[in-house]
Amino acid sequence: MDSYHHGNLRAALLKAAFQLIGKIGPEAFTLREVARRAGVSHNAPYRHFKGKEDLLAALATDSFRQLNEAVIRGIAGAVEAPVERLRAAARAYLHFGLANRARFQAMFHSTFDRQEYADYVANYSAALTLLDGLLVECLPPGALPSEIPGQLVWASIHGITELGIAARLEDGDRERLLLLVDAAVDTLLKGLQHVRM
Repeated sequence: MDSYHHGNLRAALLKAAFQLIGKIGPEAFTLREVARRAGVSHNAPYRHFKGKEDLLAALATDSFRQLNEAVIRGIAGAVEAPVERLRAAARAYLHFGLANRARFQAMFHSTFDRQEYADYVANYSAALTLLDGLLVECLPPGALPSEIPGQLVWASIHGITELGIAARLEDGDRERLLLLVDAAVDTLLKGLQHVRM
């Protein structure tokens, strides 16, 4: 394993890291293990990453980018009614989390200095802005200050998704989790109709 003979070293390293995260979590592995799993020399990861934190940031950034794309695809097929668009976004979020458990680990359970990675911050902010805009469309003008709506809907959907991944809600049954996500959106909207912050 003195040299790398595949076409895309970075992609191979990211894939190997996701496989390890899926088995042992985002904090327990080393770059040496990533290299071994990718079939390259132990120094190969340093061609693309300064260290483990850099690799984790790349994994989280790519995962947020994919999440945002999944949510946008989800609402693209929804009817124009704002509530239906928000429900579609919530369902897409749940689907993404259940199908990409290692990515969720990288996004929300890995340790790195998030403010040092502008691309990560941009993709994280894009997710919040997207959910914020969808929820604001469902509410009367001026119902809530900027950014609060997105945080509320994100907290609700994310909580259900995390508990679904852990099989703590409905034993992880996808259809029942989708019903819970719909109910959370509807309940949140009903409550927010009467809130002024």
